[in-house]
Amino acid sequence: MFVNEYVMNRKRFDRWTTPKFWKVKPGFYIYLGLFIAGVFGWIYFDMVDAPRRWQTVGAFLTFVAVYRGVFFQWMRADKMFRVTRQKYFDEKDWTCKVKVDDNKVYLYINGKFNNSVEWKEVVRFEEAKTYFRLGTDEFREGVMLDKESFIKGDCDSFRQWVLDTHPEVPYGPVDPMWDW
Repeated sequence: MFVNEYVMNRKRFDRWTTPKFWKVKPGFYIYLGLFIAGVFGWIYFDMVDAPRRWQTVGAFLTFVAVYRGVFFQWMRADKMFRVTRQKYFDEKDWTCKVKVDDNKVYLYINGKFNNSVEWKEVVRFEEAKTYFRLGTDEFREGVMLDKESFIKGDCDSFRQWVLDTHPEVPYGPVDPMWDW
């Protein structure tokens, strides 16, 4: 029915697994508050000649907030990509091939069968700027299809086919923080 094939490289992996930090859920605002408190404390304690340990507390809060609020997701994605590539694919990028038919969605990695998902397991059909996600649980898990990598069919006909053939699967945009 539809065939989608793409090479999973670092750039694609980052885009699909790392959120835009400025569109993240309320957790980001906690780190933004820590950042503001840390900078304020750092400057304030320096101006009033407080002991160095108080300035260090402000600096520590600032650095933790920047690391955790901005860089953590990218660093985590980098580690996941490097470990997966090293452990399973001999330090090389891997090829993902997704075949979609009326009953199942099949995933092949480097030409070998990896997994299949029945349509009754798909709980949502999401669309981003560059990919589709057939979500299989309440988290971000699911089968990804690159919009520009259809070998058989195209992205517009795929979207329409899923909407017509499987109306039980809710369709909608991907969460804005994942829409690259």
